[in-house]
Amino acid sequence: MEKIYDFKTNEEKWNKKWSEEKTFHTNPDSRECYSIVIPPPNVTDILHLGHAFNNSIQDILIRYHRNRGYNAEWLPGTDHAGIATQVVVEKLLKKDGKKKEDFGREGFEQEVWKWAKERRFTILNQLKGIGASCDWERTKFTLDEDMSKTVAEVFKRLYDKKYIYKGNYIVNWCPRCHTALSDEEVDYNERNGKLYYIKYPLADKSGHITVATTRPETMLGDTAVAVNPTDETKNHLIGRKVMLPLLNREIEIIGDEFVDKEFGTGFVKVTPAHDPNDFNMGVKHSLEKRVIMDTRGFINENGGKYAGLERYKAREEILKDLETLGLVDKIEDYKNSVGECYRCKTTIEPYLSEQWFVDMTELAKPALEASKNNTLRFYPSRWQGVYNHWLSNIKPWCISRQLWWGHRIPVYYCDKCSSEHVSVEKISKCPKCGGEVRQDENVLDTWFSSWLWPFATFGWIEKSPDYRYFYPTRVIVSASEILFFWIARMIMAGIEFTGELPFRDIFIHGTVRDSKGVKMSKSLGNGIDPLIITNKFGADALRFTIVFLSGQGKDPNISEKSFELGRNFANKIWNAARFILGEDVCKAPSKPEPKDDADRWILTLLSETERNFNAAIKQYRLSDGAQIAYEFFWKEFCDWYLEIMKANGKENKVALFVLRRVMLLLNPYMPYITEEMNRILSDGKMIHEEEYSEFEFSDQKAKENVENLKSMINSGRNIVQETGAKEIQALCDSDFRVLAEKSKEMIMKLSKIDSIEFLSEKPSRAVATPFIKGIVLVRAEQISNIEERIAKYKKEMSQIEAEIDKTKSNLSNEGFLKKADEAVVESMKEKVREFGLKRDRIEEILKSLEG
Repeated sequence: MEKIYDFKTNEEKWNKKWSEEKTFHTNPDSRECYSIVIPPPNVTDILHLGHAFNNSIQDILIRYHRNRGYNAEWLPGTDHAGIATQVVVEKLLKKDGKKKEDFGREGFEQEVWKWAKERRFTILNQLKGIGASCDWERTKFTLDEDMSKTVAEVFKRLYDKKYIYKGNYIVNWCPRCHTALSDEEVDYNERNGKLYYIKYPLADKSGHITVATTRPETMLGDTAVAVNPTDETKNHLIGRKVMLPLLNREIEIIGDEFVDKEFGTGFVKVTPAHDPNDFNMGVKHSLEKRVIMDTRGFINENGGKYAGLERYKAREEILKDLETLGLVDKIEDYKNSVGECYRCKTTIEPYLSEQWFVDMTELAKPALEASKNNTLRFYPSRWQGVYNHWLSNIKPWCISRQLWWGHRIPVYYCDKCSSEHVSVEKISKCPKCGGEVRQDENVLDTWFSSWLWPFATFGWIEKSPDYRYFYPTRVIVSASEILFFWIARMIMAGIEFTGELPFRDIFIHGTVRDSKGVKMSKSLGNGIDPLIITNKFGADALRFTIVFLSGQGKDPNISEKSFELGRNFANKIWNAARFILGEDVCKAPSKPEPKDDADRWILTLLSETERNFNAAIKQYRLSDGAQIAYEFFWKEFCDWYLEIMKANGKENKVALFVLRRVMLLLNPYMPYITEEMNRILSDGKMIHEEEYSEFEFSDQKAKENVENLKSMINSGRNIVQETGAKEIQALCDSDFRVLAEKSKEMIMKLSKIDSIEFLSEKPSRAVATPFIKGIVLVRAEQISNIEERIAKYKKEMSQIEAEIDKTKSNLSNEGFLKKADEAVVESMKEKVREFGLKRDRIEEILKSLEG
């Protein structure tokens, strides 16, 4: 073995082997299936650390089950990401002074296809670069021909059931992307805005009323003013007319219980074409729905003299004119929640538009029931309540998008006989009259293909053998942001079109944050490129670190330095193997032959470790699994067993066995180094080709004996550090003394002392420290420079007491406690406790030294 572990060479070697041999490709057979479909990354960008985190988790699960004999299938793929991809490509064209209209629809689609193919290649190679063991031969894209056919088939089925319908409703409109958005595609952020109080003169000129609004430009589309009919100070005005300022249109004052009497003045302007709540009032009261903007956010011909102005410029001009007319009562600062397009961050405009919708009411019922009866399992469980609440309050899903990139809506119109037809296959003639037909210009929401992903990717449309074998899948791994966008919809689609849940387990992982706990993002510049990490520390280090630092569902706080943990662990594995193997590279035995308590102790711990590790993985506690393996290998096997092996000159057979077993455990987390170690230690099979069964061994007496010796050695090391002495004494319980005396040479070597004397009684003046089966001590007269040590300890005592006083002062300061993070407060309390223990120990030592 080379002296230093070269992760780059090793990763290249195994990636080449896996690729050439198509190691992870599989077909239906007699084995039990374990399948996962990858949450398809958008083709809009290269992968970030969040993707690396998500895919590391999936790969751990798939490798774990593959190693345990399952026919494990991890299907990879990418998403066409309609709106996001079109926005990116349009921006690229703009740099060259071009726009999509210059190419026409088909030409623009070809431009996007070229760009998407390049990105798909990059993304899939990135996944391979972090060791993702996907079945690359089954790679899917949401615009593949069979996927498109599935989308059209599903659309037709829902249309035939009258779940899909077209209508004029208020939608979230992005003036930048020129398309409707679903509610889930709008990000809401609190902003500092203004609340404008505007006077509306009564039509009979007997006075005025005052309305409050955050969007004065929409007053151009007002068709009523509303008050709550229970508001006794205003309800007498119901039925009266007011003049709409600037346009001088008469509109009526209506009564509606929806109006919040406490908001503004209690009078609310009603703009049915530009506000969802006003739209509902408009339907209820048969009000005109007057659209006053175009799809770009510019005022249209219904806006009078303001026609042609961009919405915010129109706001400025309208306010100026209202001020001139004396119709602005006052303007107040106001915080409100403003919706933004989740892709381009433009402020969305509530907009009356004809769109296609899916009525989700019936689809949601069985998906909700599956959660309530716990057929669906959430990890962590807290997400079940969030899921249930959303499904219990589900709204129609707006599925049409005014884009060119995506699945075109499979609806055809015949102008000759005014008929409408939905067809899975493309048609050019009207089935009714034979006339020419034109296809709907809109495309479907990206998520309309994504919600079919678990079954569409395996060949549901033709009911293929793959579909019958690999579907349903076992688990979906995702961040919480797409619980509604994607996971809930997949469950609804799975039940509706296959009669089965697409998966039973839902594992929601945390969000990667920087070392200060801030979510990583491009705009903040605090992101970490996974490519940089793999080049600097290795893919194993990236995978192991990011999962190790994330408890179930918790957000890992990561800096580049964090990945030293995984790199150091890989180096530790390599160096331990070099020590165990020595000059002769030999194979690990298939069964261990323990010779002494140390062997039996480490084998007992190995058995417990495997049992605890397997339990953690089955419960999706992947961070715990990483820590269990790490603690055993580093702190028990390396720090103790290998040191005992050195001290006693033991042979390496048991060490080789344990090393290989740990490689089998760690393989899902660190596939490269573990596969290489297994090649060295075994007969050349890859880990997933080995037969695995949990190692079982138990010798509690040997475990107790070694733990007692470890306790004694630790106490010996501590007292040597405290006193500087190299000769120590021990008082032991009678049942332990025989073992301690028998292990004397090992105790001396591991404690780094020159001698140990076993006493029958404690000297009058000595520094002592306890261990499980007695005490170790040093007589005061054996301690050199005793006065200097006393002075040093007294100085340290003063420093500790000062720190305790300072920390306690902060903890009793109400102002500090209100501002401080809860984690900081808990850390300070722990600091006080630790300092207290240290102070007590120093007091005990001083008492012994001073007599």
